[in-house]
Amino acid sequence: IRSALQSLEQQGIVSRKRAVGTTINGHIRPSALALQRLVGFDTLLREQGYPVRSEVSWERRTPTRGMMAVFDLGSDCDCLVTSTRYYAAEDVAIAVRDIVPQETLTTDSFAEPLPTSLFGFSAVYCRTPIDYAVVQITAVTKDKEEGNCLSIAHGRPFTRLNETHYSAGGDPIAFSLIDVDNEIVSFEVFRRG
Repeated sequence: IRSALQSLEQQGIVSRKRAVGTTINGHIRPSALALQRLVGFDTLLREQGYPVRSEVSWERRTPTRGMMAVFDLGSDCDCLVTSTRYYAAEDVAIAVRDIVPQETLTTDSFAEPLPTSLFGFSAVYCRTPIDYAVVQITAVTKDKEEGNCLSIAHGRPFTRLNETHYSAGGDPIAFSLIDVDNEIVSFEVFRRG
């Protein structure tokens, strides 16, 4: 228990003071922890009080020009592309496109339903499971091409996570484009000095 509390204190989640005890820092919300505690997007939305459902589809194809530009993929790269939409009530709150190059897969056939988590998917279907991901966070405005899966109005801003998934050895395994409705989910970055 002592070790766990020390870890939470180092992460800035709790404060510990002699004769006072351990208290949860009030500025830390559940959504602030989402990137560091590996909860699913469905869990994150449920914690905020939304009824949640998700839809997953997949197809084999070459990446789009946008995917190639973001992740430096070749135009001849055969990939499995999955699309997952997370609904908060009736609105699409989070839209995920996962790109898994064919060369990282162990099979051409997949059992339905596919896992919604790319970490879970890689443990079953990739030659090497995903160990960690590096995320680039960008601000984007919805237009004809960008954010068209989200239930937001044209011209509204949203958050995009460009995520590269790596093996324990540092080899890229898969890639994700994650669009998030800022009105439903907001991510916070916590820095400790």
